[in-house]
Amino acid sequence: MDDVCHVAFPEFSYAKAYTCVTMGVSSREFRDKYTATNDNAKIGQMNSMMAISGKMAAFPGGVLLRNEGNEIVGAIGVSGAAGDEDEYCALNAVWESDLPLQTQPKEHSCTTVKSM
Repeated sequence: MDDVCHVAFPEFSYAKAYTCVTMGVSSREFRDKYTATNDNAKIGQMNSMMAISGKMAAFPGGVLLRNEGNEIVGAIGVSGAAGDEDEYCALNAVWESDLPLQTQPKEHSCTTVKSM
C-alpha cells in the first residue's frame, strides 16, 4: 500500500478479523451485503455499525474460520496491500497450515497472484 509501513495496519487487520467473528461472514461479504444494491439506507446502516463499535472494517482482508462442525473458531485479518491481496494472504496462510479449518470465503478473488 503506497510503499509505506503504516502504523495503523495492525489495527486494520484486527478490525477485519473482528468484523468476521462479529458478523459471521468475511469482511468482503460484510461490505458486499450492505453495498451491493447501492441503497443509501443500507450503506448508512453499515457505516453506523462500524462507527458504533469502532472495531469493524468493511473491506477485503478478513477471513472467517470454521471447524469441521461448521462452528466459528476465529478469523484472520491481513492489511498492508490491496484488499484482494490481503484476503489472498489470509486464505493462503490457512490453506498452507493444513489445519482442518474451513475458510469463508472458500476461494480468493485476487487477480494479481502469479502462478507458482
